[in-house]
Amino acid sequence: MLMDEPFGALDPVTRDALGRKVRALHDSLGLTTVMVTHDMAEALLLADRVLVMARGRIVADETPQALLGGCGGPEAQALVAVPRAQAHALAELAR
Repeated sequence: MLMDEPFGALDPVTRDALGRKVRALHDSLGLTTVMVTHDMAEALLLADRVLVMARGRIVADETPQALLGGCGGPEAQALVAVPRAQAHALAELAR
């Protein structure tokens, strides 16, 4: 299945619920899915592997765990830094 920004126009609650349902469908049917997204948190939460592109070339091909562990190079790590910073900012607001 090929999906290009499938959840981009959805509100956050619907986006999260639909993402989880699509992932469950993917797993239960054994699908191969390619999803294009600019939302790194979405990629990390839904993917088995994340490909990062820069200047029209693939610069990283890693598991979400590897990316969170620091792999993938500077472009990938710059993308991973965004949801990390957002999570930190939300935690600070909750204090």
